[in-house]
Amino acid sequence: MKTEDVYNILDSLHDGFYITDIKGITVWVNEASCKRLQRKREELIGKSVYDLEKQKLFSPSITRMVLEKNEPVFFIQTFHETLQKYIVNGRIVTDEKGEPRWVVIHGRIVDQDLSYADQQNEVEAILHRYTQELRKFAVSQESSNEGKLLIGESPEFKKTLEQAEKIATVDASVLITGETGCGKNVFANYIHKLSDRYNKPFVQINCGAIPDSLLESELFGYRKGAFTGASEKGKIGLVEMAEGGTLFLDEIGEMPLHLQVKVLQLIQDKTYLPIGEVQLHVADVRIIAATNKDLQKLSEEGLFRSDLFYRLNVLAVHVACLRERPEDVFPLLQNFVKKYNDKYKMNRTLSKEVVEKLQLYRWPGNVRELANLIERLIVMSENERIQLSDLPEHIIGKIEQPQNIIENQPLRQYIDTVEKNYILYALKKGKTTRKAAEFLDIPQSTLMRKIKKHDIQLSQYWRV
Repeated sequence: MKTEDVYNILDSLHDGFYITDIKGITVWVNEASCKRLQRKREELIGKSVYDLEKQKLFSPSITRMVLEKNEPVFFIQTFHETLQKYIVNGRIVTDEKGEPRWVVIHGRIVDQDLSYADQQNEVEAILHRYTQELRKFAVSQESSNEGKLLIGESPEFKKTLEQAEKIATVDASVLITGETGCGKNVFANYIHKLSDRYNKPFVQINCGAIPDSLLESELFGYRKGAFTGASEKGKIGLVEMAEGGTLFLDEIGEMPLHLQVKVLQLIQDKTYLPIGEVQLHVADVRIIAATNKDLQKLSEEGLFRSDLFYRLNVLAVHVACLRERPEDVFPLLQNFVKKYNDKYKMNRTLSKEVVEKLQLYRWPGNVRELANLIERLIVMSENERIQLSDLPEHIIGKIEQPQNIIENQPLRQYIDTVEKNYILYALKKGKTTRKAAEFLDIPQSTLMRKIKKHDIQLSQYWRV
């Protein structure tokens, strides 16, 4: 959701919202607050709440109380001009690094028919929802400085993003599935940053990159002298390092069975035992796991614990591979061209022909492969405008050339034309949608959605 959308939603509410920076300077006020304060928005933005309190506009200033106490404040406030009572709730919102950034105040007219306790709970829920929107804004601002990672326009991508945002609000285990390179770690980080643990550590480990003999000590640590070759000082494990935050177990399908038992205990009982210890340690961590394997199939084959699979799979997110969402290739190209131009102080652009070719490529390595390719092209190309001759042979050789390309179209329309023509080519070649989907290496359901999008008449291409 964009920042303007959040502001528009807040403006449409009867409840008042008043947002300041950490120094008490007003940065935004919604329409309801302006009416209750009998001030125009431009008369408030940029003003200090300390000065406004001296002017008796607030009596007292909830923002000042929040900043002084450094904790949430709940208050029944009466506005002198109207004698109307309001339930006012204020809190500090921190950024992804845990640094205080805003103070958000939410006010609602007291309903005489409801208890103060019930109304306070309702106000708390509303304030919590909109502070999460502010965190989403902070994450988007952070991303824009380093090149955005969560980029896409396809229905598949937008659905996954919405799932991640919902999951972030629930403190339960998460399992992210998808092919290598499709961005599972990025979604894990996004979920963490939108959760209530956002200002605590996000610790990740690739279970397939560390030998089995070392993985247990990396995760759970060990006491000094626990085994031959152990450090005399002992070792703090990643579980302890992630205390209060999130532990991301990437490629958990590679984890040996004997360690899966300890991870299951960590999730179920919130306890673990470092190597060489006899006393259980208590842990407050959220587990997010990711895999490119079918864990259910592995559990049926006895290669993965079924009880751990069910525990991890409480909340599931599937990240579609890039060939299933070709609409996302173009915005990703735009992002990575800008990112690596900025990084290497270049000004390279992609020719129309290159964009067409990359749109048709299947991307077996997904977003990671695309990012690496663009970085190489930006660095290695001798021309400002990257041409077909700059593309690696293995990419050009794997692209089927569609027919009847129409010239002089806007780029977005041109890309749609390329996609439609390639689908037509696959239908002619496969003679059924099932075979065409296999040829395109996408699910049949995805192909059917695209056939509907491009208004393709299947009667021309044999049978469904």
